[in-house]
Amino acid sequence: MAYYAPERLTEGTWNLYFIGVHPDRREGRASALLDYVERALAARGERLLLVETSSLETFGRAWALYRKCGYDEEARIRDFYAAGSDKIVFRKALVPWNP
Repeated sequence: MAYYAPERLTEGTWNLYFIGVHPDRREGRASALLDYVERALAARGERLLLVETSSLETFGRAWALYRKCGYDEEARIRDFYAAGSDKIVFRKALVPWNP
């Protein structure tokens, strides 16, 4: 399951707020789901997809997923969530796609 929505006051920028895969069915499904979201947005002519996450090591699997799928770390706000817990923003430009 994934939840994504447009960023207000922008043209074609979207936020991925949530992506989740059942722990027993992880192998490749998160990448496939993320690819589906990207293609759906690109087919509509959307431009960017952003993902925010924490810098805590417990989010390491998420960072690996985003990097593997072509996302770059675009920004970091130190101590955003709490002392020692930065907000990391990953960014990917969507490639126009016609199914």
